[in-house]
Amino acid sequence: MELKKERTTMKVANIDLNEGQWPWLPKNPRQWTQSDIDKTAASIEEDPDFLEDRPLLVIVSPEKGRYLAFGGNLRLTACRQLKKADVPVVVYQLEELGDPAVRDVIRETIKRRAMKDNGSFGSWDFDELANNWDDLPLDSWGVPSWPAPENAIQKEMQEKGLSTEGKEGDENYDAFVDKFQQKLTTDDCYTPKPVYDAVLKFVGTITKLDGRKVVRPFFPGGNYEDLSQYPKGCVVVDNPPFSILSKICRFYCERGIQFFLFGPELTLFTATDCDLTYINCAGHIIYENGADVRTGFITNLIPDLRIWVCPELGSMIDEAQPKEDKTKRGFVYPDNIVTAATLGKIAERDVELKIRKTSCEPIKESDSAKEQGRALYGGGFIMSDRAAAERAAAERAAAERAAAERAAAERAAATRLNLSDREKAIIARLNEQDKETDQ
Repeated sequence: MELKKERTTMKVANIDLNEGQWPWLPKNPRQWTQSDIDKTAASIEEDPDFLEDRPLLVIVSPEKGRYLAFGGNLRLTACRQLKKADVPVVVYQLEELGDPAVRDVIRETIKRRAMKDNGSFGSWDFDELANNWDDLPLDSWGVPSWPAPENAIQKEMQEKGLSTEGKEGDENYDAFVDKFQQKLTTDDCYTPKPVYDAVLKFVGTITKLDGRKVVRPFFPGGNYEDLSQYPKGCVVVDNPPFSILSKICRFYCERGIQFFLFGPELTLFTATDCDLTYINCAGHIIYENGADVRTGFITNLIPDLRIWVCPELGSMIDEAQPKEDKTKRGFVYPDNIVTAATLGKIAERDVELKIRKTSCEPIKESDSAKEQGRALYGGGFIMSDRAAAERAAAERAAAERAAAERAAAERAAATRLNLSDREKAIIARLNEQDKETDQ
């Protein structure tokens, strides 16, 4: 099926970021920092024609007269920072009416292309970058820094037939060596002190900290493998480099060192060959570098739990951070005043509402809205308290039905998997262990 789309230019002010405004299109999954925005803005200024080759992908927004970017949210943010008036776009046409099958295909295509626009494939050839692309500002273009393979320095020196003896301290040699050094820091995700204090307070509720040294080995220049920093009975509470989290957990478990470590929630189940507890708390942490990371925790302090979903810890983390108000600045009319637009949201969910003629009167404006310089767009009705209550009940029913429809759609779209015989045998063994534990 051929999609209907149009390439054009649109005012930046008329395009919104994808915050999940459409129920069928989830919020943009990519995150970025101010540094990412600055680099993207600089790239657009340096090569403005490239934006023509990679236009934003947009659809009509649920909000009247506006559009929604489902591809190119970071580019849109950078264009806003540059105060650009217009931006090239490809407008995808939504088929909301007609054949439901056609509508579903179009929606699925838009979701797929939103993900592909955010994705990246392949891997970097770092030798090629170092040898043939090093005259360009790669870092400002989003090219990652070189990795740190073990013994990389010695290996490259041997391949080139060079010796390191007597070279230490030479400026060029030190610069060469530095690009291979393993960074034993927190992968640039430094934890704000109020958040760390909240986590430490929680740790104190699951283990006694009085008289125990709390160790934080993950800092620039630190080396967590230096055993001299771990006195007997200490506990490590810190935010380690996520990239080597499994290795760190194994290091501590093998040496009997107790710990409570931060970890990325999406890949929390790591080092499963160790006796660990994985804590999911839906904790969004805004780190010092601006990264918003959904964070969980890994610990060997809890002997009987493997998985702990702990909203209490998430609440403690939320309370420790400044609240970012992302609420749209609009107006909410009194329950007794209704517009056609608000009633449309009820009708969309097949919820019926009847208001008698004797229970309402037409009005052209709201007095309080008028004081705020806002008109009652399209007019409305003012209703009795009983009619307002009936309208509120209908809105609740519509909201519940919308939530149920989203959940049903997600279940229907998911591929249902079955348990294998091997997995069933594991479950049977675990069932027996549960019985023994209960007894």
